[in-house]
Amino acid sequence: MAVEVADPSAKSAFAGSLAEARPLLSGAGMLVLDLVLPDSRGTLAITELVAECPALNILVVTGSEQPHIERKVRLAGAKGFVSKAAPISEMIDAIGALIDGRTWFSAASLEDTDGSPDDNFSKLASLTGAQRRVLAAMGDGKLNKQIAYDLSLSEITVKAHVKAILRKLGALNRTQAILMLHDVYGSAEPAARIAG
Repeated sequence: MAVEVADPSAKSAFAGSLAEARPLLSGAGMLVLDLVLPDSRGTLAITELVAECPALNILVVTGSEQPHIERKVRLAGAKGFVSKAAPISEMIDAIGALIDGRTWFSAASLEDTDGSPDDNFSKLASLTGAQRRVLAAMGDGKLNKQIAYDLSLSEITVKAHVKAILRKLGALNRTQAILMLHDVYGSAEPAARIAG
């Protein structure tokens, strides 16, 4: 309803999961994303979508009002963030801002912080899709040979990905990289779900 009010000429499509939404994104100008879709994998899904569709404006609408979640959403590449508890007028304004090429974030999410989770999130967001899949497999305790088999890669390619992951994350070894992954996304979320 908010999209129709913000732009009466907009055509909308609805999907219950990212898998359903992905085929609809070609040529789309905006994605209104709920972070708790069954297959969304939280903020990492935003990073992946931005890599796949750089011109796509992503507005996250979620039940969370925590500034650190909003910061992560912004760092991942979304253009806006609105709480589900916000009045419909704010949602309309947020959608209008993205349509006009602006962003929509609270002042609290734009404040500089010295917390390492945001720094680590930026580092993890810099990984390519293949590197994220390798890191997730590392988080599951798999060896290079197992990762190569599971991801249909050569062992040499896996080793190159591991080297690049460690360099990008500034980690000295696999354990540090995995700890960084769990520091940002939480140890309760399995690594395999993080990578997709």
